Amino acid sequence: MNIKGVEITKQQMGVFAIVWLCFLLSFVERLSIPTVLPLVSESLKMSSAQGGSYMTAFYMGYVATQLPGGWLTDRFGYRKVLLCSLIIMGGFTMLMSTVPSYEVGFLYRVLAGIGSGAVFSSCLRAIFDWFPGKGRGTAVGFFQTSTSMGLTIVNLLVPFIARDHGWRFAVFIAGTLPVIAVVFAWFMLKERIANSSVTAQKTVSQSGSFFGNVLALLKNKNVMLLAFSGFFANAATWGTAAWANTYMNKELHVSLVVAGAIMSTYGLAAVVAKPIAGILGDIFSDKKQYLCGILLLCFAPTLLWFGTNTNIQTLYILAPILGVAAYMYSPLQNAYIGEIVPIHMSGTAAGFVNSLWQLGSMFCPFVIGLTLDNTNNNYYYAFVMLALFAFLGGVTMMFIKNKK
Repeated sequence: MNIKGVEITKQQMGVFAIVWLCFLLSFVERLSIPTVLPLVSESLKMSSAQGGSYMTAFYMGYVATQLPGGWLTDRFGYRKVLLCSLIIMGGFTMLMSTVPSYEVGFLYRVLAGIGSGAVFSSCLRAIFDWFPGKGRGTAVGFFQTSTSMGLTIVNLLVPFIARDHGWRFAVFIAGTLPVIAVVFAWFMLKERIANSSVTAQKTVSQSGSFFGNVLALLKNKNVMLLAFSGFFANAATWGTAAWANTYMNKELHVSLVVAGAIMSTYGLAAVVAKPIAGILGDIFSDKKQYLCGILLLCFAPTLLWFGTNTNIQTLYILAPILGVAAYMYSPLQNAYIGEIVPIHMSGTAAGFVNSLWQLGSMFCPFVIGLTLDNTNNNYYYAFVMLALFAFLGGVTMMFIKNKK
């Protein structure tokens, strides 16, 4: 296959398909609880802060394994790391269907997050491995559609199943999907370096020590700016994903099924927007940090618009607009990782920046929950905070400098 002068082989497409699926499933596991959070909270008698902490619990495990998971990917290969990740995150999501109390559920969410922690760096390393030159930005853009499709699928699937069979059965079904995907990954996922023992040995020797790589990344100004920009951006994006369904259910009094349908349009719009962002990143390769910053600055007022709207019909227009604003920046940030570090450190770099990115994702849902508890569930203040995060992410991105 030839796309705009870039020859794409069947092997590349096979690897791309499986890493796309793996990343999609990591988001299904992440969001399976937030989409039915009112039902879970009622069943386990949880406060808003406790409900938000279930998302935070997942991110505790997720963030803790970002950096070591990235280094393990560089050291031992993304195939082994992805296979293990699928089993762990799927298994503990399935166990969520059996929880008798808030505390046990919190533990299972942490462990599911640990299983999911290395997925990002290993998938991105696979993209960098199989798409090393022209077209990488476009590949990352299409790869990033998996997150939006994951959001769409979980919003359509989980509330629907929960309505007819209960939230426990819905979460169990969500957990089985990564376990099934292991079979496909076993046969389809290959590494280019595996075809050359000399290349493989060289890559392992170049991967360096864990602490040596971390120190080098800490000294890289562009890496640090990218990490902090993504921290604020992800806080806004995943804070919205964690609380938007509950906001529509509690504040606007729509059913969880309708809220899920509305949020599915949010995800579908992002599916269209991300490849466009990747293509634009290849076209404006020398200025992609500014493009990314502008997109994040546009995200802030869109959040305020969504959070102050009280017309249910308008949500069907607002949700896809918010989906574009919430996700279009991410392919540009992800592709930038491969440009500011050498390939043998790309897994560690991905894990490093994503650990900071996901700290924003980890703390924001809980902070929003505390805000709601202390403002008599006033969602206006929640969306003001989310908009501030998006604004700070956009400003920080503008300070990244291209390599000379």
